[in-house]
Amino acid sequence: MLRRIWLTVLFAVLLTGCSSTPAVPTATPGIPGVKPVSPPVQVENFTLTGMNGSPAHLKDFEGKSVLMVFGYTHCPDICPVTLARFKQIKQLLGADADKVQFIFVSVDGNRDTPERLTEYLGLFDKDFFGLTGSEDEARAVITLFDGVFTIKDAEGLRKDYLVEHTASSFLMDAEGRWVRTYEYNTDPNIVATDMLKVISSPSATSSS
Repeated sequence: MLRRIWLTVLFAVLLTGCSSTPAVPTATPGIPGVKPVSPPVQVENFTLTGMNGSPAHLKDFEGKSVLMVFGYTHCPDICPVTLARFKQIKQLLGADADKVQFIFVSVDGNRDTPERLTEYLGLFDKDFFGLTGSEDEARAVITLFDGVFTIKDAEGLRKDYLVEHTASSFLMDAEGRWVRTYEYNTDPNIVATDMLKVISSPSATSSS
């Protein structure tokens, strides 16, 4: 299993696209792949299980911007590509990367245990943080960002099932406000440049 994960990660780094067609928002004219949230939306605090096995709350990350994505560790394409690009974005942020927490929220709590998340995210970056929980808990969180997911497990009869899920990434500022949606497959340079504007100038979060 670990060998297969490594091969998937390597494939993700080499990929420039993805075979799946994820649900994504409409891009903002002039800024490909970037959708400002205007006015910013204060995200309701929520609690899931962290990859350390302890309860984790959104408010735990106050004071940092948060770049969040929803996915699952058995994802064949979208998730490893996104996490590989998160790593690129973190590198492009330079010293300002310390002001951002990258979070991966599992929509497959039945298989994505804290231990599994720790192993999987460690293949990308040791500072990426994973959250997991029941199907209902994950659904309550993803709906805060107008996202959706569907578990294709044939009513629990399939072991190796797929999960269709919103693939966009969501940026919250240091005050816990949802300020940006980034479409799947957006150029990491574009995302990093936009994030730096949010990090350095809070007033930029209300502009389009």
